[in-house]
Amino acid sequence: MWAPQGRIGPVRAKEVASGRRDLNCMNNRQDMKQSVVAVSARQAFRRSPTLGLVDEMEAARQAGQDVLSLSTPSFPRHTDLPLAPLSLGLRLSAPEGDPGLRDATRGALFGRWTLPEHELCITAGAKAALFAILRILGEPGERVVVTAPAWPSYDDIVRLAGHQPIAYQPRYDEGFRLDVGVLTRLLADTGARALLLANPGNPTGVIATTAELEGAMAACAAAGALLVLDESFSEIIAEPQAWADSAVAAHPNLVVINSFSKNHHLQGQRVAACMVHASLREDFIAVHQALMSSAPSLGQAAALAALQAGKRTDYSASRAIAVELIRRAGWSCLPNQGTFYHFPYLPDPADTLARLRAVGLFGLTGDIFGAPYANHLRLCFGRPVAEMAEILRRVDAAGLLVKD
Repeated sequence: MWAPQGRIGPVRAKEVASGRRDLNCMNNRQDMKQSVVAVSARQAFRRSPTLGLVDEMEAARQAGQDVLSLSTPSFPRHTDLPLAPLSLGLRLSAPEGDPGLRDATRGALFGRWTLPEHELCITAGAKAALFAILRILGEPGERVVVTAPAWPSYDDIVRLAGHQPIAYQPRYDEGFRLDVGVLTRLLADTGARALLLANPGNPTGVIATTAELEGAMAACAAAGALLVLDESFSEIIAEPQAWADSAVAAHPNLVVINSFSKNHHLQGQRVAACMVHASLREDFIAVHQALMSSAPSLGQAAALAALQAGKRTDYSASRAIAVELIRRAGWSCLPNQGTFYHFPYLPDPADTLARLRAVGLFGLTGDIFGAPYANHLRLCFGRPVAEMAEILRRVDAAGLLVKD
């Protein structure tokens, strides 16, 4: 079992069993206190902001308003993916995933990586992969550095795994670039056991440079921490050369997660993949198997069919409309390098959002990705061109665009 500086280890069954016994036993005041603590911890979890946006839009729809989301994708329905052979979809797969899917995924989603000592595991979505890798970190209460702006589920998963998220917040006026010196000190000062980074960034659309990743990897190695890269948008790249250069050499402390949800429009299937060093494989699979047995077999069949179909969605036309919208609105924004998101800065977000809602446009403000980003809006162009054009028309109707 691999344990850098003694800080990574399996979840011990004896400790888990003991914790369960303490929480279930209500025969004394100490046990009652533990029960109250457990309830308090649950209150730290938040409902998904996306679901909150859906509820807000549904209420407006019920009131008779024609609504669109500015911040979430609108994927086409899959009607041409063959789910044969049915034997894959109707049986429970091996805990690490179907062998055929694992072989195909290694080349399709991790082909740019050279990780000879890493092994690929199929998981029930990227969240399950992240939970499993975090759950095998040392002891409960470890610190995990989360690079912001970050999807809020990261913090929730860190807490669910029994740990404490620590925010590292790059600045917009510095291009959301990683300061390796700051990261190195943060890892050392907090004793963090992992650094989580989405690459390309959601919601920023920024791709980390080679120097940034090499610096982050070196900082993690020195601290005995894992570098966990979430590459869930690896197939949605606007700057291919920047993406080709965004990698580091193999290291036992490196973990790479990828997903079929966005890359192949299979959000409802809950299928992802994780590359972990061979020394972590057994513990990783043990946690995932206890949680999910294996990734859904029908989802694995759909993922394999998607890889075999080899289709990619071209977002360039919708991206061009989004760029026009941002330019004509006079918003400041970094170029999109990857993902289907822009993260523009709004001088007056409250007024802007009120005017957008008046024309049926609802969005996610930047504060859900981190407090310093409250003046930002996640703008999604992962949608048909006609829908993106309709959004542009409505923003114009709201009086937010300057005429060319």
